[in-house]
Amino acid sequence: MKAKPKSPAKKPAPAEPPRKRVFLVDDHPMMRDGMSRLIDSEPGLSCCGGAKTAEEALSEIPRCAPDLVITDITLPNRSGLDLIKDLIAINPRILVFVYSMHDEMFYAERALRAGARGYLMKEAGSEKMLEAIRSVLAGEISVSPKISAKILSIFSGASSTGATSQVEKLTDREFDVFQLIGQGKSTKEIATLLHLSHKTVAVHRGHIKEKLGLTSATELTHQAIRWAEAKTPAS
Repeated sequence: MKAKPKSPAKKPAPAEPPRKRVFLVDDHPMMRDGMSRLIDSEPGLSCCGGAKTAEEALSEIPRCAPDLVITDITLPNRSGLDLIKDLIAINPRILVFVYSMHDEMFYAERALRAGARGYLMKEAGSEKMLEAIRSVLAGEISVSPKISAKILSIFSGASSTGATSQVEKLTDREFDVFQLIGQGKSTKEIATLLHLSHKTVAVHRGHIKEKLGLTSATELTHQAIRWAEAKTPAS
């Protein structure tokens, strides 16, 4: 009696590639929680941690070893731009992506200069966020067509005119001070919010006036308030 031929051994199923680890920095717990659940539900992605401040992020990120850091611009004590610069200084190869409510026309270029690999406004929605995450993880720069066109115009030598272009000449810290002036904050309040000395804020105010072609503190306050009002979405 012939022995039954052995059935071929089943090949083991190929192991799934490890999920890409994403770290979230946002001072709103509900936003972090919603983003975390969305990311965890996506194939190939997982949320490995989160933080509500830049200081907390700098402490946790080395331990969590993420493939991508997503940060907001507005954080307590120190801004997302400062966090990006610190992360890049520590690890120039780290991938950072900005997901923020702030107008991309005034922050995207600054974020990219700081070392971010992309910028998306929160109003774009979760699907666009996931697309941007995958683009950045694939080694691409992810920005909106509008920002892409703006960056190309800068490289081609085109220049903008008017108050907007003058404000863009401000450094990131001067821009922080200018925004707070527009919100009606005093020099003392700005110093407290930005963890600067009163004298340093006064120096920044002087540089801002010079760059914007203003001659008095009153002119600076008026222009900052007008700029802030123009950038505030109508309710």
